[in-house]
Amino acid sequence: MRGALLVLLIALAATPGAHAEAVRSEGVGTVVLAGSPSVAARAAALKAALGDAVRKVAETLVGPTRGPAAERALAEALGPDPTRFVSTYRTVSEREQAAAGSKRAGRELAVTVEAQVDRARLADALRRAGLLAERAAPISQGGSQRIVLEPVPSWSALAILRRRFVELGAQQVLLAQVEPGRVVLAIEGRSAESLARAVVSSPPPGIWVEQIGGHEGAPRIRLESVPIPPAAVPGPIDTPAEKR
Repeated sequence: MRGALLVLLIALAATPGAHAEAVRSEGVGTVVLAGSPSVAARAAALKAALGDAVRKVAETLVGPTRGPAAERALAEALGPDPTRFVSTYRTVSEREQAAAGSKRAGRELAVTVEAQVDRARLADALRRAGLLAERAAPISQGGSQRIVLEPVPSWSALAILRRRFVELGAQQVLLAQVEPGRVVLAIEGRSAESLARAVVSSPPPGIWVEQIGGHEGAPRIRLESVPIPPAAVPGPIDTPAEKR
């Protein structure tokens, strides 16, 4: 695996190691073969295996992804090259096998790796993407306020709601805490109570918002996705009889 893998090996060697929090993760990558395994096929399978190892660590941090929106959100957070979160790795196995899920007879190359993934760096990327709670969201002198969401909404609905809060006057909306069944948002720049009332009165498109009491002094709201009515479609234009 020398020539075509050189760039990947150099990239892994150049990965910053300071303050790294490495965890071991096993990943599997496959690539369909057009003939005998080539260097390029081995490189593609290796990259897929390293990406799988990184993804498994990411899911231990944010929980398993469910649905296309969650899959896209995690893929965007990891970026086009998840191997940047890998410090070192070793190849556990490489084998040819029947292509899985293929309607036609075919072969694929499967590579299994054991990777050391920089968990701290990966967590920072997930926080920047809004998929992981911020580290100890600071409470300002004026008092960072909280809004509680129950149950935990989808990632896409949560992102839409956070944008709506900013549109309604919040200066900053951070994920302060994520628990089973509950998300806590830290709000800066506007009263949490008034913001909760405002978003109930003026929810973002496609989301219905209900205030359902409080939790430890913070307003508690519930989200529910609703279908967005299609734009009014103009009726057919009736051509005058003389021009038909």
